[in-house]
Amino acid sequence: MLDRAYGCLAGAAIGDAMGMPASFFTRKKIKETYDYIQDFLEPEKSEQIYHGNLEAGDITDDTQESMIIANILIEHGKFQEEAFQLAMKNWAIEQKMLESTVIGPSTRRFLTALIEGADPKEGAKTGDTNGSAMRVAPIGIKYWYDLDLCIKAAAKSSLPSHGSAPAVAGACAVAAACAAGIKGGYSTGQIMEKAIHAAQYGEEIGFEITAPRVSKRIALAKRIVDENREKGMQRILDELVDLLGAGMKAYESIPLSFGAFYAAEGNAREGILAAVNAGDDADTNGSICGAICGAYSGRKSLPEEWIQRVERKSNLNFHEMASMLLEK
Repeated sequence: MLDRAYGCLAGAAIGDAMGMPASFFTRKKIKETYDYIQDFLEPEKSEQIYHGNLEAGDITDDTQESMIIANILIEHGKFQEEAFQLAMKNWAIEQKMLESTVIGPSTRRFLTALIEGADPKEGAKTGDTNGSAMRVAPIGIKYWYDLDLCIKAAAKSSLPSHGSAPAVAGACAVAAACAAGIKGGYSTGQIMEKAIHAAQYGEEIGFEITAPRVSKRIALAKRIVDENREKGMQRILDELVDLLGAGMKAYESIPLSFGAFYAAEGNAREGILAAVNAGDDADTNGSICGAICGAYSGRKSLPEEWIQRVERKSNLNFHEMASMLLEK
């Protein structure tokens, strides 16, 4: 389990860093700029307006927020909302996140409310992007032994900032998939079913808005992959992006990431490459898919040089953090 927990954290950070240079690129633009991304790349500064100041292998706010969740879980032994809000507020001030262009609209509204001393939950009701799903993997590690507890903690972590039904559904689905992967003994198809069930819970808990259902779109992603598997990964990615999208909305990002996981049969290396080459919100999709795949297939499915590179660049020890998260 430690190997899989390690793979979950490392896979998320690798997917984040590898997708960073392609953030908000179309599939065509990725091919024109980088060909097919197969490793960490320097962002093309003239084209990458969001992360052009970063270097190959650098993580983004996706991993930073995930580490905030991880530290809360380690320090308190559970998800603690007040501690989470304080940590996010301090991080936003220290890193000047409201002056940056990298955070999504839901996270920006959440951080603004925290800094101004307002209640963020009212504004969170319409937060429908993927910010809570991208940071939730540590909850899947912490609660690997009880899927119901895991899903409830994931929903609790999403509601303060991303309170809409699709956003909460996305966070619940990702956490459940990570937990099931770490527990082990499931097929990729069964992981998809666990994610769909968790998303349905999130759709009941979250604030109803006019949006597609994440649970049904994860099921659709599975069907798209099944119908196109013999045609190869490029065709699968074309179909997933054309039919589901790959943008920051939870109902695009999360089903796309699960589709990449399922298409790669849970292999972290292949899943990450698929997700980042789908384009659009490439760093977040890479991070989400990397977490799910890493939890399923462990660190052994990730190239050692990738792990070493992202740990060195981020100054993070994912092995140590995974071990502490697994402690009850």
